[in-house]
Amino acid sequence: MEELVEKIIDSGIGGVIDKRTDTLLLNDIEYQRDCKDLDELEGKYMKLKLDKATKMIIDDYIACLDSANCRANDIYYMAGMRDAILFFNKAGLIKESL
Repeated sequence: MEELVEKIIDSGIGGVIDKRTDTLLLNDIEYQRDCKDLDELEGKYMKLKLDKATKMIIDDYIACLDSANCRANDIYYMAGMRDAILFFNKAGLIKESL
């Protein structure tokens, strides 16, 4: 079963996931509101009178936080997909020969 899960995950499903989630995000009001807030806060951040070293530390922190969150979300999605495949397989709804 694990081999089937790996085969499905390695089949280029990432592109399909990206297209689907992009559409969902574009239609999600809360996400759109968060993006607007993020833009406003970025503008305020850019106006702060910070020295270069301090600003670099904050920028690196934000980039690292964003990267870690993106990676975690990818892992959560793949874990959910794996769980769904295992569930459907146990229920006899898919065949392992995929």
